[in-house]
Amino acid sequence: MEAAGQVSSAFNAGVLKEPRGFIKILEFVLSIFAFATTTSHKSSTTFSVVCNGTLPAQTVSFSYSYPYDLEDVCFVACEKSQCLLSGSKSSAEFYVFVGVIVFLYCLGALVLYIFFDDQYRRNTRIVIVDFVISVVLTLLWIIGSSAWASGVSDVKTYTDPQEGGLFEAIESCKTSNACNTISLGNFASLNVSIIFGFLNFVVWVGNLWFLYKETPWFKVQAKPPTEPGQHSPIAGNVY
Repeated sequence: MEAAGQVSSAFNAGVLKEPRGFIKILEFVLSIFAFATTTSHKSSTTFSVVCNGTLPAQTVSFSYSYPYDLEDVCFVACEKSQCLLSGSKSSAEFYVFVGVIVFLYCLGALVLYIFFDDQYRRNTRIVIVDFVISVVLTLLWIIGSSAWASGVSDVKTYTDPQEGGLFEAIESCKTSNACNTISLGNFASLNVSIIFGFLNFVVWVGNLWFLYKETPWFKVQAKPPTEPGQHSPIAGNVY
């Protein structure tokens, strides 16, 4: 009960009005949008194929979603099983991993700011650790977002029967006009996820400045220099 009372008395919601608190909430929300728009996406591709020149044409469809391990996405065309040629599993999982880690860190940092603000301000080690971790997460955002942007491009390519080489792998498609794409996937959600990734990076870069101002490195530089005419109390007491 005593410990709970101490935590309650230390509650300071005013820190949320400060840049480091307000931006942390923004980072928390943006991280959710980043990985949610990636993991919730699901789409499909449909095409037609005339098997051995015999009408009517067969309609083939396949679906795909996170983690976009497209090599495991298979379909049957002209009584033969075919699978997509490549995927983007590693970049998708890394991007979501960054988003989840940032989400958890922001949650922990907000608890620290709100309930232990006095310890945060007094303990320079906590401030430095917060700054260093934020630098690492900022780098992870730009690396993950760049990798995922390339991954989305690969998903678009390899789910396109024409661009992804599927028509070349199907024997009947080697005949002119035997295979035609009916519909491609909708990638609006994935495009938005990329935007959120780079937006997260920009916000974290801005946040680094406010966190740096809390470190002893900045405070030493910002401390006004002693004027030539001023003397320390010790020096003034020497007779």
